[in-house]
Amino acid sequence: AGLCRDLDATLYIDDTHGFGVIGERGAAEPCPYGMRGNSVVRHTGETYDNIVLVGGFSKAYSSLLAFLALPSALKEHLKVTAAPYLYSGPSPTASLATALAGMEVNDRRGEAIRADLYRKTVRVLDHVAGLGLATLDRDRLPIVEIPLVDGSDLDAVAGFLWEQGIYVTLAAYPLVPHDRVGFRVQITALNSDDDIDRLNAALTRLVERFPLRPGS
Repeated sequence: AGLCRDLDATLYIDDTHGFGVIGERGAAEPCPYGMRGNSVVRHTGETYDNIVLVGGFSKAYSSLLAFLALPSALKEHLKVTAAPYLYSGPSPTASLATALAGMEVNDRRGEAIRADLYRKTVRVLDHVAGLGLATLDRDRLPIVEIPLVDGSDLDAVAGFLWEQGIYVTLAAYPLVPHDRVGFRVQITALNSDDDIDRLNAALTRLVERFPLRPGS
C-alpha cells in the first residue's frame, strides 16, 4: 500500500474470503483474527488511500451480495464507465435481508463466533502438524490447504475423504502450480467439535493410504 501511494498507483485487494472473519486489531480481541470482521485493510491498520477493496457476503454471511470500497474519484468514474453498474438490476431483496440479519448477528455475537472458529481451526492445524504434514496455511486461518506428493492422486484422495464423510475443495493443476496440487479443508462456524474429530480421524487414515507432503 505504501509503495502504491509513493508511485500514485492503485492497489486492488480481493478479500472475499477474509471479510466477516478478519478485522481490526485491539486489546479486547478474543482471537488473532481481530474484531468485527471488517476486512484486511482494517486488520493491518492501513488506510483506504489508493486502495480498491472488494469484499463479499457470500462466504461469511451466505448472502448473494458484494461491495467495493474505493477512493471517491474512482467511485464516480466507475459509475459512468462500468457496464455492470449501469445495466444490472438491483440486488435481490432477499439477499439484502440476509446480509442485514447476518450483520445483526455479527454485532451481537460475532466475536464469540470468530473465537470459536479460530479454536476449531487450531485443532485441525495442530493435528496436521502432529501428522508431520505440510500445509500452505501459515496464519491459522480457516482454509487449510494440504498439498500432495503426487498430484495424480488427487481424485482418489477426494474420493477417499468423501467416503469418510468429508467434502473438500480440490486445488488441481493448472488452477495451481504442480507443486501445490492438493485439497482445501474449509472450516466453518457451523462445524461442531464432533465434525472436527471426524475430520482429524479421516486425515489420519488418509496419511496411511496416500503420500502427503511432509512438513518442514
